[in-house]
Amino acid sequence: MKREILDRLLAAKAAAIPAALVTDLSSGLQTLVFEDAVHGGFGLEPDLLDEVRRRIRQDRSGLLVDPQDEDGFRLFVHVHNPAMRLLIVGAVHIAQALAPVAALTGYDVTVIDPRGAFATEARFPA
Repeated sequence: MKREILDRLLAAKAAAIPAALVTDLSSGLQTLVFEDAVHGGFGLEPDLLDEVRRRIRQDRSGLLVDPQDEDGFRLFVHVHNPAMRLLIVGAVHIAQALAPVAALTGYDVTVIDPRGAFATEARFPA
């Protein structure tokens, strides 16, 4: 992976901007696709670009093959979407168990409770 693409991908992940890293499996060239921009080593036809953006919206990584192309080009689309958010209202005993499990599965967890006795660092260390 070229440094420029890696830097853009890391910046997008830090800013929670959805992106897809598209790799041409025959040449190894990579392109980074956003909803409104494309950066990288090769261009995509408009219909392929639409398909990549559809996959970003659906959060579906995978192989993209054109059956019409006799050369059988193959692209791998690796979608990098921000973590889904889970808002837990009420810092009760169930929330104490749910919050760490949800964080382990990749959710961005927020516990909401105005009661200072319940929403404490001791009860929710993360």
